[in-house]
Amino acid sequence: MAALGGLALVAAHFLLSAATLATAGGAARGLLVLAAGLGAVMASGGRGTRLGLTFLGFSLFLFGVQAYVYPAVVFGLFLDAASLALAWRNAGRRAPGTGATGTALGALAWLALASTLLLPWARFFQAAKLFGPVEFFAAMAFSPADAPAYGLAAAWRLATFAVFARELARLDLPERFSFLGRGVAGGLLTAIVFGFFEHFQGDRYLLHYRFTSLFANPGWFAEYAAIAAPFLLLPLAGKRFGGRLLAAGSLALCGAALVLTLARAGWIAGCLTFAAAAWLYFRPNRLVRWDRPHGHLPTLAVAGALVVALAAWGAGRGLSAVSRPINALLAERVGNFTESPRPGLFRAGLCIAAERPVFGMGFETYARHYPVLLATPGTWLNRYGDPAAEVFETSHNMYVQLVSGLGLAGLTLWLALAGRAGFLLWRRARDFASLPDAVLLLSLAAFHVYAFFQEMFYVPPVLFLLFLPLARAMALEGRRARPGRGAVWLALAACLVAGAGTLSYAVDAGLGRTAARLGLADWRAPGEEVVHEGFYPAETAEDGRTFRWSVGGAAMLPAPGAREVTLRLAGPVPGTVAVYAGDALLAVVRLDGRPVTRRFALPQGTPLYLLPGRSLLPQAVTGAPDPRRLGLAVGVGP
Repeated sequence: MAALGGLALVAAHFLLSAATLATAGGAARGLLVLAAGLGAVMASGGRGTRLGLTFLGFSLFLFGVQAYVYPAVVFGLFLDAASLALAWRNAGRRAPGTGATGTALGALAWLALASTLLLPWARFFQAAKLFGPVEFFAAMAFSPADAPAYGLAAAWRLATFAVFARELARLDLPERFSFLGRGVAGGLLTAIVFGFFEHFQGDRYLLHYRFTSLFANPGWFAEYAAIAAPFLLLPLAGKRFGGRLLAAGSLALCGAALVLTLARAGWIAGCLTFAAAAWLYFRPNRLVRWDRPHGHLPTLAVAGALVVALAAWGAGRGLSAVSRPINALLAERVGNFTESPRPGLFRAGLCIAAERPVFGMGFETYARHYPVLLATPGTWLNRYGDPAAEVFETSHNMYVQLVSGLGLAGLTLWLALAGRAGFLLWRRARDFASLPDAVLLLSLAAFHVYAFFQEMFYVPPVLFLLFLPLARAMALEGRRARPGRGAVWLALAACLVAGAGTLSYAVDAGLGRTAARLGLADWRAPGEEVVHEGFYPAETAEDGRTFRWSVGGAAMLPAPGAREVTLRLAGPVPGTVAVYAGDALLAVVRLDGRPVTRRFALPQGTPLYLLPGRSLLPQAVTGAPDPRRLGLAVGVGP
């Protein structure tokens, strides 16, 4: 039953994503056709599945953005298509189970989905009724991290990733992980080579003095590179000279790219791969086999030449945006290693968790709760937070993010899941001298090392890399005829945590009890005039007035007691916008490209819903670098 429920979630996610992209422009429709083709090829048979898995691993570097923009929605569509294709391949045969690891992953996904009971479902239902399922899903998928719908989208996304891992683990294709691994390695190398070409142009990216490749942020690329780097060790498994040469050159390029990101967490997490490479080169072991000492010479020569050449060239290279050479930037990043806002962010996340320490405030809801709890007297964040601190969308620490979202119970379940998977991979690598399993173990470890410095759910391709070792661990455990006592206890505990968490969330549905305890009439910061749900951050127009772009259909919550509100409305393209107060239609306003100012009377305490007739995805329609979905520009006040 749980498996069918998971597949239903994936199928619904695929159909709604497809409907969203079908009206977004020719480029989006082309990607929709490509995703459908990927699913059809993977469902066709063994060769198609191998090709599809390789393509999926290779394509990760194309989607290096946060979870609520156009490329991330496209990646979700690709993953849905792959998951459904794998489920089709697994249907009709007696596939192996996934053991305690699969049970723990399923329980974690259930807990995240159950935590959405803390979200404002009354407004969700009302908005879905007014907007329709496709527009409501589109608004949810593109909602930034401070919107309640972001938490719903994040929990749904985690569940779809879990379904992919389960179907991959059960697939009757022994070399499936090898093809995925080759795709990941090939995609990483492609991203690095392209990134080097772009990096030294000096005029392409907002943060172009730091290495980004196609990613929107150098830190996100560093996450991807550090976690994918272990897959570059795979060519060492053979005895061929070309394999050792490829591995040495790839590691040297990856090391240079990680250094140039200037992401210090990437340097730390990436060291795991390079330490493992040094051990494999210099210490006789069962994982790689070649004659020593001659086997070391080609690899050391290639790696040394590349590192020296890049260092010599980059040391005095000045970039167009800054007057300092690269070595000065590196010295600066090393010198201010301890100067970071992260300690304050960690403290803020823990203060949010303290309001509901056992099961948390809801999966991926940090940004939603931060302004409310910071401004509410008596909360932990109000007492110990810094009101002058810069506001971020995440706590920049996965463990803090987990404990704030799913509480200590959720964090414990996550660590038990990761520990179980790591143990299975280590035992397999040790007993069978399996380099691919050792690579997956290294990737799992790099993910969790980096997680001390970043919130790993924010960039979907990075999160996807975690599910490869989890799927492999589930596949290994599914082979066992009888589970051990530890596996039985883990599965039982995971189910108990999921059940208890569901009860806790149901009792505090909509955060009603928590709001009452804190003296909040609604989940909003005291004194806030208007709450925007489904809007991007505020911007300043040419006339100096502030406005926000909606993601499409959006909601506004005027302050309690407000009788009217004045809005300035404009659209990215000519069209109309329907304005509702609750279920009542207030007006249909025609927009012709110029701002329109209207005053609306409001029944007390009624949300205002705005539904534009048309939305625009600039990146899909015109190729502009803006990956957001723009529905309506809204300003409050005359």
